[in-house]
Amino acid sequence: MLLAHTIEAIVDDKPKRVICNTCKSQHAYKAQAARTSSTPRMGKSAASKHQSAMKASSTAVAKTYSPTSRYEAGDILDHHTLGRGITTAVREGAKIEVLFESGLKTLVHAR
Repeated sequence: MLLAHTIEAIVDDKPKRVICNTCKSQHAYKAQAARTSSTPRMGKSAASKHQSAMKASSTAVAKTYSPTSRYEAGDILDHHTLGRGITTAVREGAKIEVLFESGLKTLVHAR
C-alpha cells in the first residue's frame, strides 16, 4: 500500500526521514521501485519548507527558545544560534523537532 508521507529531513538533497500522514509514525525514507505519473513528487528543500511555514504563520508571535519552556507543534521559536524556526512535533515528552532554515533539529524542552 502506498501512503502519503511528509519529509522531515533531507541530506544531500535526498529524503532521509519521513512521517506517515496516516498513522503519524516516523521512519527512514524508503525509495519506491518505480514512480507512476499519479505518485506525488518528493521535493521541497528544508529552506523552502521553512519559508512556506514561516509565511503560513506570519501573524504568530515568536517565543525565545529556552530548554525550560514547554512548546507545542506549530509554535514559532527564536533560537540564539539557529535563528527562527517552527515546532513540527513533540517527541518523547521532553524533545521537540523544530524546522529551521538549515533543516530539522531536535531540541529539549520542559526541563
